[in-house]
Amino acid sequence: MTTLARTEEPFEVLDRPGTLLDALERTVALRAHRTAVRSHDGRISWTWAELAERVAAAAAGFRAAGVQPGDKVALLLRNRPEFYVVDLALVRVGAVPFSLYASSSAEQHGYALADSGAVGVVAEPVLQAGLLSGVDLPALRVQLEEEPAPGWRLLDDVVAGGRGTSLDDLPRPEADDVATMIYTSGTTGAPKGVLLSHRNLLTCAEATLVTQGIPAGTVTVSWLPSAHVGDRLGGYALPLYQGLEVVTLDDPRQVVAAIVDIRPGYFYGPPRIFEKLRASFDAWVLGLDADHAAAVRAALARGTERVEIEQAGGTPPGELVAATREDRERLYRPWLESVGLDRLRTCVVATAPNPGPLMGFFHALGVPMGEAYGMTESGGGGTAATPGAIRIGTVGQVSTHMELRVEPDGEVLLRGPQVMIGYHGRPEATAAAIDADGWLHTGDLGSLDADGYLTISGRKKELIISSTGKNISPVTVESAILTASPFIGQMCCMGDGRPYNVALVVLDVEYVRQWAKGNGLGDATLEELSRDPRVLVEVEAGIAAGNARLNRPEQVKRFRVVPQEWLPGRELTPTSKMRRSVIATTYAELVEEMYA
Repeated sequence: MTTLARTEEPFEVLDRPGTLLDALERTVALRAHRTAVRSHDGRISWTWAELAERVAAAAAGFRAAGVQPGDKVALLLRNRPEFYVVDLALVRVGAVPFSLYASSSAEQHGYALADSGAVGVVAEPVLQAGLLSGVDLPALRVQLEEEPAPGWRLLDDVVAGGRGTSLDDLPRPEADDVATMIYTSGTTGAPKGVLLSHRNLLTCAEATLVTQGIPAGTVTVSWLPSAHVGDRLGGYALPLYQGLEVVTLDDPRQVVAAIVDIRPGYFYGPPRIFEKLRASFDAWVLGLDADHAAAVRAALARGTERVEIEQAGGTPPGELVAATREDRERLYRPWLESVGLDRLRTCVVATAPNPGPLMGFFHALGVPMGEAYGMTESGGGGTAATPGAIRIGTVGQVSTHMELRVEPDGEVLLRGPQVMIGYHGRPEATAAAIDADGWLHTGDLGSLDADGYLTISGRKKELIISSTGKNISPVTVESAILTASPFIGQMCCMGDGRPYNVALVVLDVEYVRQWAKGNGLGDATLEELSRDPRVLVEVEAGIAAGNARLNRPEQVKRFRVVPQEWLPGRELTPTSKMRRSVIATTYAELVEEMYA
């Protein structure tokens, strides 16, 4: 069994901050008058010095309001600049802020508040309805703006109440103190509170800098929920560590439209976002005149050829390199500018399995896309792809300061300073996740190649075991088919205990609507298109093409197109991972019909 580790010195790190507060103070010293955070709607823009001033005032206010070191305080906020003030102020007091998902139900909020023992909650008015109906609330209730609800205080009043309150006698947090708590998605049981320290978060941020080489001042977007480790790392710890400029987006559903204005230099997100961008490229080509469209398709074929040669370890011919360089500048730039990707230095795909052909497409266009792997329990860290050394289909090599090994049964194990302190109030669950030698058992299945590149094949608990005893990863099946047809936007493969696999399919809304306009169906609804014979033929062709990439037990024998998108909060988790059990229950009749 091979254990892999990486320990190289970090990118442009002069001195390592021990805590989030150290990182803030260092960045203020270096970039006091540069933009720290601004809202996409233009409502707020703060420099690092202004942010630090507001954090100090809010920290005094929370202390005066009775918040003590170690207290848990819930945040029900969308992605907005005020989050940074509130969160860092609570960190300064020594409290443990944790975020609630805006899309969660009142029952889910109540569970998190009770499980955490929260002494306070900070919310914005538009989200308060989820806390005002049958939820036992803590004594300290802080509202961001507007006329406060009964029993609530305005944040401005809390801050005003702290004037004259000193923090000098309050011990500063240390590196191994809890910085935040993140609740797991609860797809396989009750959510658990993952305790992450300052060291966990900052080590992960440092590891990202090592692999991606992101300079200070780079523009990034905070759009994933702060209740998810992806944004806690990419939209919070990393900007604090390296002094990035954060643009907050309070509606994640608008991220594809928003990046047109933001034009980030660093961007991260789940594959679904990049699938939508790929669909918009296909729709863009459909709208070109015949000659222009033919030129783009020919260029894409050249770009794909170059990527395939490079991925195979070869050196593309000079004339192919020159031609693809010209293609990227002349033919693709109008589309890249139209979707806001023209200033992208690097982007990271994470949080869900990423189909290799999707990455191949973006590489053909010259978009620097890499893939990372991690989980909440590892602070978001684990592996990452290094620009210039990306192997499509893998999630890169082990991250800086992390160790990785794959067990004989294929389970991926991680060990290092990124790994969580443990689960809040669940010592038995912590011991089950982290063994006596410090290895985190991820529950993910993977394999390593000769150079240490990791490929993830799925979750142990999600394996399909057919009636003939074949072990099948649904992710492998879905990835093969999703990338075979632009008509297919989402799909869920099923077949546990059955003689063959079936699939529920959701159409790619953007692509199909563009296709419909060009085929005289501009007014058709998604439900109508889901039944249209021409669309069904295209979906069937895509499944056949995907099946050709799979072995016989993996292939999908029957499918049904469902007439609506799967959305976060319903069929998907807040971070767009499939809730397979929910989908199976919702469409049980349809599934049984395919086996009838």
